[in-house]
Amino acid sequence: MSQFRGIPPLGSLGGGGNNDWDDWDPDRAKRGYTGHIPALRDLDLRRDPLIDLPNPVVSQPATSGSSTLSPAGLAASARAETADYLTVTYDLRDPGFVELYDALIVPQWSTPFGRLLLSVFLTLPRDAGWQVLDVACGTGYPTLELARFLGQDCDLAGIDVWEDAIQAARRKASDEWLRNVTFLVADIMENNLPERTFDTLTCNLGLSSFPDRAGALGAMWRLLRPQGQLLLTIPLQSALREFLDTYYLTLRDLKLEDYMRAFGQLVAARLTVEETRRLVERAGFEVRRMVTDTFVMRFPDPLAFLRSPVIQTTFMVGWRAIVPDPTIRRLVFNEVERRLTARAGANGGELTMTVPMLCVSAVRG
Repeated sequence: MSQFRGIPPLGSLGGGGNNDWDDWDPDRAKRGYTGHIPALRDLDLRRDPLIDLPNPVVSQPATSGSSTLSPAGLAASARAETADYLTVTYDLRDPGFVELYDALIVPQWSTPFGRLLLSVFLTLPRDAGWQVLDVACGTGYPTLELARFLGQDCDLAGIDVWEDAIQAARRKASDEWLRNVTFLVADIMENNLPERTFDTLTCNLGLSSFPDRAGALGAMWRLLRPQGQLLLTIPLQSALREFLDTYYLTLRDLKLEDYMRAFGQLVAARLTVEETRRLVERAGFEVRRMVTDTFVMRFPDPLAFLRSPVIQTTFMVGWRAIVPDPTIRRLVFNEVERRLTARAGANGGELTMTVPMLCVSAVRG
């Protein structure tokens, strides 16, 4: 992995360069619907009776907007909009959080990456009877998109340790009468799935969430048949560069050198294109394609950005930990917020954050 390369001089952050989209360098500022998946037939999976009803079940509240959330989901959404971003915490088991995740985090964060994954997926050679496993599938995106595209001659399974999300994915599949997809609660690192079984594994954003990335890739390698295909997406190291630069320069100007180094190390732990290639190849895969793209997140003001469930659940815990003392942390973030407000004002009142994405297409060697 790249290392923190020292403290830059004033004005050197955020520079250009051919790889500006890649790394952030501070020197430059239901058990199933078909039963056709052989890997799942012999597993003793708990069956959800709601999913087995012969008629469509009553739809759960749609999650396309806060007006359609349940009371628990509305409470979670209101909390996200008003909470102190320096102290608020989120728990996957909190009532309503899975709805908040599906309504806000999936469309704002998961969907751009999923679209990149799907665009590459469409180019893969495939046969009837394909067996596909979507790792860390959450509430079923992009698993359900794959199920709609592949149709009845292929079968998919989504796997995740988050039980509430799996239940939501099962409900959505049942509501749409998608009979070619299965969801199960299991850990990719520890499960009863037979090895060398699946034709294709997909993993949208999941790799970044595994504490042991190499171990997770090794588990995926074991589940794929020889020459089986792997597709995964990750955010690249410079994601949210506008915030990274602002936070870093704030720490520098406040002469908090130790925190500057800690922040640089935190960002350096995120993957670049070449680091991802090496990681995938060390797991036994042959990389065929590395596809990059970028999208922009837009916020009406810095508070909306800092309170965003995407930011809170994906990044904020690490950012807050850089400054352990709560008094100093609040001082730092007050200044960060002031500088982000100035940035937004220079941009017509809108705060934008750039997110570079990578999709890796590889085969099991």
